[in-house]
Amino acid sequence: MLSDLKLARLVKAAESLSEREPDLTTPNKSSPITLTAAEAAPILSYLHGPYETGYWELKATWDHTSPLAKHLLNQLNTLSDVEDAPVFIPTSVARKLPEEKREELLRVTARVSSINVLFRQISKTTGGVQLTKLPESDSWISRIDLQAVKQEFRTAWDVYNRHIYFDGILAGVLSSKPYRTKSGFVVYMEPPRQSGALHIVATERSSIAALKDFYEALGVTQGATVSRVFAPDEALFKPYFTFVSSVLPHIIHDQQSAKVFAQALAYHEEEDYQHCISTLGLIAEDYLQRVYSSLLREPIANGLTLGETLNRLHKRIDDLFPQVRPTHKDPDFLYEMIRKLDSDTDQNSLKAVLRELVGLVKEDRQHYGRRLDELTRPATKRTPFPSRIADNINELLKWRNAASHNSRVPLGPHEADRTLFCLVSLVTWWQTQLVSVDWSKDKLEIVESMLGAAKTPK
Repeated sequence: MLSDLKLARLVKAAESLSEREPDLTTPNKSSPITLTAAEAAPILSYLHGPYETGYWELKATWDHTSPLAKHLLNQLNTLSDVEDAPVFIPTSVARKLPEEKREELLRVTARVSSINVLFRQISKTTGGVQLTKLPESDSWISRIDLQAVKQEFRTAWDVYNRHIYFDGILAGVLSSKPYRTKSGFVVYMEPPRQSGALHIVATERSSIAALKDFYEALGVTQGATVSRVFAPDEALFKPYFTFVSSVLPHIIHDQQSAKVFAQALAYHEEEDYQHCISTLGLIAEDYLQRVYSSLLREPIANGLTLGETLNRLHKRIDDLFPQVRPTHKDPDFLYEMIRKLDSDTDQNSLKAVLRELVGLVKEDRQHYGRRLDELTRPATKRTPFPSRIADNINELLKWRNAASHNSRVPLGPHEADRTLFCLVSLVTWWQTQLVSVDWSKDKLEIVESMLGAAKTPK
């Protein structure tokens, strides 16, 4: 058997020569994972309040020379033709390996899916389940003594069987897509083949802890840590798109909007963040138009931008509920009262004039104080949106404008994640209003009620 150093260098060389077949098996798109309301609840909790909830992550360094890898290589005799090479040059040795042996080496040492397939087969065999034919990429497992692996890594199998395996578990997982285990859902954000690191996230600690114990028992990870993430902002929102896509039917109830979101997700996966943000802006425009038409019960012109729709909504609300501006009291009446005073005027009459004079001065100060505030302070718009939703709409508008106008503002994954967060908050708020508001009431009564509710601190 090669030394650990030589094996690690050979794996690296083989990786560079590989045809770069997908590391993680793509799930069947015709049968996507469907989450029940109970399964989706922890994910929705994070999506609606990431700062309060955070998420859990497992980070570790992948060991290509792990006890499991060497055990399997010995069983398969994968490297028997190159172990005695007089001169060990990793790239040359990797080239001498037949292609199927080279891919077998990578499957055994550097593929997460291979471990899943292997232990799923062991669990099925132990449970007396008839094994189905494996795909070509996993055919090497048919040459493995499964019981020998189970005995050699008994602790790992116990963890897998108790906390990970369930009837119907998928063998392959897709990077940045939800993967169901017995302990809950996880997302493999970074598979080991890309950087030699393993990064998995989940909304519940139990899901992460089970995988940590499993991989450590196999010896395939080093320095594994489990921690809860609340900051920095870029890290907190890194899995946001992935989690939204996994529970989309529980967030966006409208099928047409869900289709548009699918396009935004495709742009995100292609790292085309400008078009991703623009597409999310289209969904926001649609929902703001729904808010406008439902509250005001009147049509809105087509083709309006997000900002134009928002401004028109606020203007129409101002038209429906005009603010009464305070009038400036005319002092002429006071001159008339003073003119009527003479030397015989009693004190009570004089007091009445003084009261009016003091009252006029006080009202004048209040009037000019309000006018000064109007000139120096930003106007407070009357809006049906609570402050948190209003702030998110304004942020969404900022990123949408930056994407649509090709501004110099750099748009990356974090800006796309923030745009999606703001959109989710708007959509969720509106869908709540649709079921909580008594729509049989007059529109003025409904709008006035929502204006009042928006001012109430949450």
